[in-house]
Amino acid sequence: MTSDAYMELLGLISHYEQIVSKQNETIIKLINENAEQENMINELMQSHIE
Repeated sequence: MTSDAYMELLGLISHYEQIVSKQNETIIKLINENAEQENMINELMQSHIE
């Protein structure tokens, strides 16, 4: 394998790491939004029961 091929692979790995990082940020955001919605639903259900 030539040094050019290694450099290209390093570039691809770096790009892949950026994609995975953005995906993780999106997953965290969605989990937090889901938790907030679940809390709101639970509060509404409790107020409806009382």
